[in-house]
Amino acid sequence: MSGNPLPVEIKQSGSRELRIVWNDGQVNDFDVVELRRSCRCANCVDELTGAQILHPSQVAEDVRPQTIRQVGNYAFQVNWSDGHTSGIFTFDYLRQIAETFDAPSGPSADETGPAADAEENEQAGGGCSASDCGCGS
Repeated sequence: MSGNPLPVEIKQSGSRELRIVWNDGQVNDFDVVELRRSCRCANCVDELTGAQILHPSQVAEDVRPQTIRQVGNYAFQVNWSDGHTSGIFTFDYLRQIAETFDAPSGPSADETGPAADAEENEQAGGGCSASDCGCGS
């Protein structure tokens, strides 16, 4: 296979989840509210500075995609229930943010909990000797 991955399926999965299946086998589940908040169009992000214009609180928790259409071989254009229609989500951008918005049930036990907290605190200068490591000792 050559080139960038392309979506082979996109569907709403649950009330707040949008699932994209890619031709390389990767599957991503996006929270639609967070996806709407991530719009990079000129109405949502300043074109010159890249600063976010859209404040997350401006996006209602019940916002949903009404229509999604593919734009060429590079993006999806989404019409949202809040009337926003100018956003285009490139496939590259979706893959880039997939780790942030991927909606598995949560991090694995290996990545969270007291041991992970202790390691992070120790790296930041804390730790058991500072009695703020998070391990409970």
